[in-house]
Amino acid sequence: MTYRRPKFILILLAIVASLSMVVSPAGASTVATPSTVIEESEANAAFVGSATTTANLHLRSQPTSSSTSLGVMAYGSKIWLTGSVSGDWAKAVWGSRNGWVHTNFIRYGTASTSQYRYAQYTGATYDRADRATSQRVGTIRKYTKVEYRAWDAVNKRDNIKLNGRWVWTSATNRYPPKNEYRYAQYTATVYDRADPGSDKAVGTLHVGTKVKFATWNATHRRDEVWHNGRWVWASNTDRGAPRAEYRYAQRNGATYDRADKNTAQRVGSITCGTRVRYSRWSSANRRDEVWHNGRWVWTDVTNRPQPDCAPPTTSVDPYGRFTEHRVPLRKTPKAYPYDSAILWMNPGMKVTVTGTAPGGWVRVNYGKYTGYVIAANDLVRAAPYSVAVYGTLRTGQSAYNVMDGWQQKVMDQRIANTSLYQLWNPNWTFLTDGPKSVVAEQFQYSPSRGPGMLEKLDVYESQLKYDGRPMYTRQRVTMTDGSQSWTYKTTDFSERVVKESGRYIDSGDFLKRS
Repeated sequence: MTYRRPKFILILLAIVASLSMVVSPAGASTVATPSTVIEESEANAAFVGSATTTANLHLRSQPTSSSTSLGVMAYGSKIWLTGSVSGDWAKAVWGSRNGWVHTNFIRYGTASTSQYRYAQYTGATYDRADRATSQRVGTIRKYTKVEYRAWDAVNKRDNIKLNGRWVWTSATNRYPPKNEYRYAQYTATVYDRADPGSDKAVGTLHVGTKVKFATWNATHRRDEVWHNGRWVWASNTDRGAPRAEYRYAQRNGATYDRADKNTAQRVGSITCGTRVRYSRWSSANRRDEVWHNGRWVWTDVTNRPQPDCAPPTTSVDPYGRFTEHRVPLRKTPKAYPYDSAILWMNPGMKVTVTGTAPGGWVRVNYGKYTGYVIAANDLVRAAPYSVAVYGTLRTGQSAYNVMDGWQQKVMDQRIANTSLYQLWNPNWTFLTDGPKSVVAEQFQYSPSRGPGMLEKLDVYESQLKYDGRPMYTRQRVTMTDGSQSWTYKTTDFSERVVKESGRYIDSGDFLKRS
């Protein structure tokens, strides 16, 4: 018959045992010695089955803390309880070893998660724990997370799983190491190994790049760093970030994928004044490597000084405008200081706008010249002394001499939303409202001659009457290019007359009326 202690004695023994426990340097627990041993033939069913250690725990040869240790079982190690008990100790099988474990440090059932360790530095791995007989079998790199199963307190090595096999190392610990970083001090090649005698170039590490650091090889004076998804060796890295260098595009130019002019492919463009991060200089090809539009590229238009560049111009659909006063036509859209003037344009001169630039600048064509003016300050839509003519007042026609004294004449224009009619006499043509446009010429007059010219034309055009009523009246019209001029158009009365009795000129061109 099995001897069973009274419950209060068991509780008292448990308290005494817990008070006498001591944590060993390896993290294993040692406990006080209990008394009676229950043999396997008298197995307790409550202590049969699988269990998991809840600490780094010694497997003892006897149910005492002073007996020989058969090994240290790591936290979470799986063991099998045979059913034999001795006080607070239970007999267990761990791998191929049989021994005793203290029941305060086991959990019945299997572990729910594996245990892991982290490499604190880049170090060696070995085939066994014993430092005297072990052989090096590989390397574990700093930051590597590995599965863990045991700790050898004598040799101070962890048993870990790396690259599919269990090995021993002293480089691991419970907690992830603090990340260390290095910075590329200049642009240089990186290699697959530390030894320059057997290495292979695997890429380029550009100046200023921040990279994760693993280890330093003092023999070859290279750092192992994480770059472009792999560990590489570099001789251009150090702890402090280097001072950034910049270059400026001295003019508009191209960018290329490499320095070599014979094999380089164009990959983009860079505009004058653009500030870019600088990497290095190829003296053979006379090109800088710079950071532009999210990538490292090569160009021959950059240098240290900041140039005085004109802002970029964006082309627009052309439209017409007039100078409001005497305006300088400048070479570029620069201000503070302004660029030099190509020439000066008089008030009331027509220009064609073809582009815009920052600062309110517009690019304009003026005769054979192209330059820049500030739209809000210099241009207006309607000139006070611009006259659009479409009939006998046009160049080379019977009344052309009336238009003398002009300062500018612009040919081949069109008056928008109008129609042209001929009435009785071939030279009597009339401008009406309509769905198309009519060919015209624009005459610009100076402020000194303009008022007298409008008076003269008012008198001239008022001579033609029907039923005692004038057939023309001066009105402001819009050209197809958006500019506005004076012209002589039908009145409400005369428009009804010409549309009822006249001939419609489909081309809208007085010269093609017959």
